[in-house]
Amino acid sequence: MKLKNFTEIERATKKGTRESSRLGIGLLFIVSIMLYTALANGGVGPQSTMLVVAAMIGGYMAMNIGANDVANNVGPAVGSRAITMGGAIVIAAVFEMMGALIAGGDV
Repeated sequence: MKLKNFTEIERATKKGTRESSRLGIGLLFIVSIMLYTALANGGVGPQSTMLVVAAMIGGYMAMNIGANDVANNVGPAVGSRAITMGGAIVIAAVFEMMGALIAGGDV
């Protein structure tokens, strides 16, 4: 094989690894919501199961809504190269968390 083919394979492998890690973080978030809800509720039964499922669906929807908000807010800045993608992720994470902690109870 030529060296060019090896570099293409390495590039594809790195991209696949990044995508897998993103999916893993999302699944870890959903599983942590499931465990927290199940342990905090303390009961076993159909109502507890329904609460856990509802919390998991709510967590999934929260991730999607947050991703949409972040894309709308920092997309133009990243597109114009005013900030990097990493900087946008850090800014979004900090302010999304602050918004949830400060104003989350009023929603």
